[in-house]
Amino acid sequence: MRRFLLVAAFAVALWAGLGLAATPRALAGTWCGSGETAADLPDVVTGPQVHAIVVVPADGADDFPTVAAQLATDIASVDAWWQGQDPTRVLRFDQAAFPTCTAPDISFLRLPQPAASLAGADNALNAIISDLTSAGFANPWKIYLVYYDGPSVQQLICGTGGGDFDRGPGYATVWLQGCPGTPTDGVAAHELLHALGAVPPGAPHACALDQGGPSHVCDSAQDVLYPYASAVPLSQLLLDVGHDDYYGHSGAWDDIQDSYWMHRLDLPQETLSVAFQGSGKVTSVQPGLVCTTTCSTQWDQNALVRLTAAPAASFRFLGWTGACTGLGVCDLTMTSAESTLATFGPTLITLRATVSGKGKVVCTPGCSTHFAAGHVVTMLAVPAMGWKFKAWAGACKGKRPTCRLQPNYSAAAKASFVKVTRKATR
Repeated sequence: MRRFLLVAAFAVALWAGLGLAATPRALAGTWCGSGETAADLPDVVTGPQVHAIVVVPADGADDFPTVAAQLATDIASVDAWWQGQDPTRVLRFDQAAFPTCTAPDISFLRLPQPAASLAGADNALNAIISDLTSAGFANPWKIYLVYYDGPSVQQLICGTGGGDFDRGPGYATVWLQGCPGTPTDGVAAHELLHALGAVPPGAPHACALDQGGPSHVCDSAQDVLYPYASAVPLSQLLLDVGHDDYYGHSGAWDDIQDSYWMHRLDLPQETLSVAFQGSGKVTSVQPGLVCTTTCSTQWDQNALVRLTAAPAASFRFLGWTGACTGLGVCDLTMTSAESTLATFGPTLITLRATVSGKGKVVCTPGCSTHFAAGHVVTMLAVPAMGWKFKAWAGACKGKRPTCRLQPNYSAAAKASFVKVTRKATR
């Protein structure tokens, strides 16, 4: 586990514009989401993923529909470009189910501070991360793609981002007003690679400090991680020229192609089925599975999934069976389809005792009362005068008059008594 600490807490992406003439930002498409929300909506994609957020300063205009549409268009562009660069993998983007479609899940956050207080890309990024964390956008299994719709925080700085190779959260920020004329989908792809941990130490073509810093590569201006941006469209940029620095290389250092955040197109999806007995909730630590009734989800083959079980009110978790066992968290590697059963039982138990014949059942702590689940109860069959105990049925078994139970569910036991017959005497 390694964190890249180059500037502040993140590797800074110094994509500077080259004196390009300003061009108006075009609305390239529409977004079918259902409006502005500060929430991260329920996940319909399983596994670590990229969540998109539109951020404005406290005194900024709210142009969410336009920016959300641009963001959704850029996500589609990055997705298509990445698949063209590597037919086996694409970034896993967070999606949400809206009334008319499934589309990128795009949140909205208005910062508590005005634009004037966000001077300098590093200062602005740290302030935004702090505010995002306070708002709940700090899932360790998510990378956050942030489109900041406010005045330029630093002249000719197009984006800022960084993160770990093997853990989140990571942050990739596009300063929408920072580099007029620079395609924002290219900036987004550049910053997302930084959020994934690129460029890792060991890359042979990492830039020197005076050339853009080791978080970039300097072997080709066509590389998407070249330190300086231009008006070249994303479609003309390459993902690791020569595949010898940060993606698809043969070296011993970290390879972004192996990132948890990549969705494998060359492997099948495997089904994870969860069944229930009793009332509770099963969730995956990784995004994608939240179930209170029997459910099935699809995961990339070989994906790592950790399941946790939480009982509903008045219930307790009794354990897993199937692919999961025991009482703790369940770790699965999805090499094939898997299924498990989560069993929950009530916290209070009712024990009912009945008799056949003449006699009674004495219970400690008591029969026909509620007691804590898991508590040991002793039941004693006491025959009436002229009768004898025969056998138990139900929750108790056998012919001994004493029965000890430790039930997880409400139970009933029946004691049978038979009349004592006496032999005739002369």
